[in-house]
Amino acid sequence: MKTTDTQIAVSLAEDGSTVATYRGQSLTVRPSDWLHRASRSGLPFSAGRERLEHTQAFKPVYARGRSGDVGLFWRLSTTEPMVRDAIQGAVSAIGAAPWRIEKPTLPSHLAGNPAAQAALDRHYDYASLVWSSWTDTGLDRVWSDWIADILQFSMICGFYLGEITAIERQLAMPQGPVRTYLIPEIPLTIMPKTVDEWVFQGNPDTGMVAIVQETFDQIDTFGNAGPGSKVIQWEKLIHVPFMPASKGDLEGRSILRACARLIEMKQKALQLWALATEVNALGIMTVKQDPQRPLTTEAEDKLDDELGNRTAEHVSHIIMPPGDHELKIISPSSATPDLGPQIDAFDRQIGHALGNVHRLMSLQGTGSYGARQDASGEARDAYDYLADLPARAAERLLRRFIILNFPMDARLGMIFTPNVAHAVVEERDNSKYASTVATLTGAGLLSSNTTTENMLREQLDLPPLEEKADTAETPRLDGEALMGLRLAYQTGMLHDSELGPKVLEQYGLPPLTGPAPNAKPAPAPAPQPAEDAGEPEG
Repeated sequence: MKTTDTQIAVSLAEDGSTVATYRGQSLTVRPSDWLHRASRSGLPFSAGRERLEHTQAFKPVYARGRSGDVGLFWRLSTTEPMVRDAIQGAVSAIGAAPWRIEKPTLPSHLAGNPAAQAALDRHYDYASLVWSSWTDTGLDRVWSDWIADILQFSMICGFYLGEITAIERQLAMPQGPVRTYLIPEIPLTIMPKTVDEWVFQGNPDTGMVAIVQETFDQIDTFGNAGPGSKVIQWEKLIHVPFMPASKGDLEGRSILRACARLIEMKQKALQLWALATEVNALGIMTVKQDPQRPLTTEAEDKLDDELGNRTAEHVSHIIMPPGDHELKIISPSSATPDLGPQIDAFDRQIGHALGNVHRLMSLQGTGSYGARQDASGEARDAYDYLADLPARAAERLLRRFIILNFPMDARLGMIFTPNVAHAVVEERDNSKYASTVATLTGAGLLSSNTTTENMLREQLDLPPLEEKADTAETPRLDGEALMGLRLAYQTGMLHDSELGPKVLEQYGLPPLTGPAPNAKPAPAPAPQPAEDAGEPEG
């Protein structure tokens, strides 16, 4: 055995003996064993379709739709207001949050490497160009559109799938010459119901190859249906599952999975409530025929239509045929059954499943103030998780195109992907925000300048100030300031060569000239003795 072929010790049985093999498989881990995968993910797949869901009605081909059927989840999302509120609230809050890309830092093992630093600068300049094209104004598809697509389809159908396209642009980066770059566009959304097969080899988390898409029901105005069934390479797709069981769970988990039955029960309760209200308000009409002149078949059909069309939408009338026929209205009960508590209970359970129970607490006025505050905090945490879905998808897309545009850096293993970051997603209480800013300013932690003020104005949806030079405000010469200056003058502090000019300049005053008022006069110089002239001549 070579010295480089080091083996890891095998397992030990409970009695301390060595176990070398089990079912014919060696339990010794060789260095080459680290280079390949020995296990399978265990996710049930058959004929390109995932079989993880055990309930027939919630299997992906029925729940998230397939080909011409939009699916159960999509139908419930369009008929239940709470689902719409949960999705629209998340899309609105996350789409309106400030987004940016952050320049990465070199890992410690590359610190001080000029080639790595140059590669990092190139990749960040390229990513900044892509980001500006995604967030530019006036385009058909921008960053906020992609956020809405990812959140909507992943939350309703369980996953988002988009096709990646790019444009070629010839330009010069700050770190290089003029050349052609591939710039990715905002991905084009693929309806989840059109995914017929997931094509993979080995394991779906590491061996994805393609998808099979069916679009037989998409026919344009001129009668063109396209190929109907098409294989699309996995490298051209961006896939975002929502709360998957594992990375290989391609279908993800719809937020409607936990509350679909509850929504159906709530809708039935509402229908029963509406029907009970109408029946009790209108009553049940009966007609007793005149035995001497029974109704003809034509008269019976006409009465049946008139009675059947009698609803609460209008005051109806009935034309009776000739004869001594008797019309009676029977009211089943004097009180309408109140199903409000049952419907509220359904709403609470649905709210827990959708993650928007905090909005129910505010609307229904239930729970203490502290409980509502805690629920709002939990909602912000949930929104931060949802905001990570488009953020991580954008990072994967940027990394893929950094590798395509800088193949030499990729071969050297120097790929640096910027971080797509977002601010904390929340609904700000402006009164508390203003109080916090005032407290920080009073404590001296915030200074008044154009940059800070424009940032605060942006947070409060106010127009920015015009650019101007930041100048310090001259303090007012009030009574207290004048007394302080007089004392400083009398003590000679203002005549100090270093302190005096600074204090006077702060109040916009010129420097002093002349001696201090209480300065002692300089002592007269001592008389110098006359030079020895020698003895006078005799």
